[in-house]
Parts: sequence; structure tokens; C-alpha cells
Amino acid sequence: MEQPCSFFDAAQCPNHLVIGSSGGIGGALSRALKQRGLRVFTAARQALDSDLHLDLEDDDSVSRVAVALAERLQGDPLHSVFICSGLLHADGVRPERRIESLNSAAFERVMRVNALGPLRLIAQLKALLPRDQISQISAVSARVGSITDNRLGGWYSYRCSKAALNMGFKTLAVEMRRTHPQCALTLFHPGTTDTPLSAPFQRGVPLDKLFTPERAARQFLDVVSARGTHAGLQFLAWDGQAVDW
Repeated sequence: MEQPCSFFDAAQCPNHLVIGSSGGIGGALSRALKQRGLRVFTAARQALDSDLHLDLEDDDSVSRVAVALAERLQGDPLHSVFICSGLLHADGVRPERRIESLNSAAFERVMRVNALGPLRLIAQLKALLPRDQISQISAVSARVGSITDNRLGGWYSYRCSKAALNMGFKTLAVEMRRTHPQCALTLFHPGTTDTPLSAPFQRGVPLDKLFTPERAARQFLDVVSARGTHAGLQFLAWDGQAVDW
């Protein structure tokens, strides 16, 4: 019989961190975790509704968040990390249809927000995770980051950044087997969610495949729960199906 999941047991794993809590999925996920009676710390670039200010493009900001979180934990371990931040478009940043559209500054910014920033953050948070208890680290990835699944082309910066995040988690999983053998890692493809990130690209998406942030957050928690507390890494879609690397 599969071991029941206890990541969201307030007595066993009370302390959770949500990165990108000012966004659609991150905000809905924070609320869902709090409704379960868990202690939820939130971090975002727009910090008005978050506990901690975090700019994934700023190395000093990443380091400060880890220090501030350690102070708030007061020696207790951090059991769970959800990374829901992401950049697809902004001023001067748009998904590229052709390779001629590549812009170095935009490419580097997308890579920093979607891949390097999250990995550097985990490097800072790793010491807060328990070594001899269950823990989990999850991040919102995307099917467009799958090398095997890329049949349409385009979106160079975003595809490369999510593929880099995926490879970073693959490498992290090898390391965590040695240092945190009970840590489960999950890369989550949420499908198309009705948020500002996807708003310019929703045309043609069937209504039954355009998810609310609340539904995406619920599916995120369902996917993490369904895999149980088994350590290692999985890349899973919103319906629980494995995504090709």
C-alpha cells in the first residue's frame, strides 16, 4: 500500500514557503495552504501582499530572503518550498517566433528569473531543510521546456529557461540524494492558467483547458500529494501524467 502523503500535515510538516505569491498560481496556492492550517511564508517581487520581498534577478535579494526566513523560523526546519514565479513577457521581453528575434538582454533576463534565480534560491534555502525528515521542493515548469516535446519551435528564451530549470532540478536531485535523502522534488506543468503571464496567448485555448488560478493551485497540490512522500524527482503535468524531458 502506498505511503500516505504527510507534506501537508500541520503537525508533521508545518512550515511552507511559496515563491511568487503575488502571481495567480502562487497567490492561490498560498491561500490553499493556509486553509489547511499550515504556516505559510510568502515571497514575491511585489511584496505588498507577501511576507518577504524577493527579486530573483538580484543575487543580494535572494540571499536576504534566506536570512530573513531563517530568522522567522527561529531554528525550526523548513519543510516545503513551492516556486511559482516566472517570466514570459514584460517591457522589452516577448516570446520569439524566429531566431532573428533573439535579444541578449531579454534572453538573459528570462533565464535569470526562470532558471538561475530559483536555483540560487534553493542553494540558499537548502540549509533550512531537514536532513533526516521528509521535505519537498516543487517548481512550476512548462511542457514547452520539454526537449522531446518541442514540435512547434519558437519561444526561444522561455523554452531554454524552462529546459535549464528542468536540468537544474535533475542535477539537484542527484545531490539531494546524498544530503537530503528524504526530499521529494517535483516539476509541475500547470497547463494554460488564466493569469497575466498567459493573457496575451490564450486565444484558441478551449475553455475547458483554460484553468483558473484556484484550479491550477488545487491541481498542483493534488499532484504533489499523489506522488506521496517518495524522494527523488518527477516532471508531472496538471493531470498527474509524466511529461517527457
